[in-house]
Order: sequence, then structure tokens, then C-alpha cells
Amino acid sequence: MNEVLLNKSTLINNSIRSKDDRGSIISIVDSEISNVSLITCNANSIRSNHYHLSDFHYMFVLEGEIDYFYKDINNDEIKYLKIKKGENIFTPPMEIHATYFPIKTQLIVSSKNPRDQETYEKDTVRVDFVNSENISLLLDKFSK
Repeated sequence: MNEVLLNKSTLINNSIRSKDDRGSIISIVDSEISNVSLITCNANSIRSNHYHLSDFHYMFVLEGEIDYFYKDINNDEIKYLKIKKGENIFTPPMEIHATYFPIKTQLIVSSKNPRDQETYEKDTVRVDFVNSENISLLLDKFSK
């Protein structure tokens, strides 16, 4: 098990555990987690706009893609990653993140903390980061 947690959003290299004539097995999460969720996101939708106090998660894109915006809670510099089908991103605690889905997208999200509403709300700080008023400007700036 990988116990080294990163301190910024990072694309994760999925490791091929085995491959033979039957197919292959790819490890997408190698950390202790409490929840795995399948999330479907409609085209042109925005999610996240928050940070977590202690939680972290991995987001593996099964279908579609993500325009992923993030920044440190103590810094205004916005960073951007384009996450495509088959890619996996790690989101650490204490980092503001928002996701925009230009097309219908399906994700597997693996989280450190349980995802019951009470636990989730206690650990989540909501922010107004990416919204319908600034998404076009952000996409124009970052997604070239």
C-alpha cells in the first residue's frame, strides 16, 4: 500500500499489475480508503467548488473528461489540468478544487473518509471558485 500522500493535485500513474491473454489488471488506488463512488456528470456541469479539511480523493475517469481547476487555500494562483478518459487525479486536503465537465462524464471516486452526509459536511468547506459567470473565461485562459 502506498502511504505517501501528495500535497497538491496530481495526475496519478496507474500501474499495470498484470497483463496476459485474459486481459489486464490496473491499480487505480493504492491507499487506504473508506468509500468508492460512481459519479455521473452531465455535459456543461460544474461540481466541487470546495476543499476538504482532512479528506482526500482519487478521481478516475471512466468516460468523458474533466477541466480541473485548483489552487492552494492561501494563494490566488489558479492551476489547471485536463483529465481524460483513463486518467486518475489525486486531490489532497486543504486545496480548493472545482470540476467542469464539457461532455457527459462518468468517474470512480475513491475517498479517505466515509461519504455519509454528516461526515462529508463536517470536513467540507464550500467556496465560490468556478461558476457559470467565470467558466468561459477560465476555459479560454487555460484549455489551449
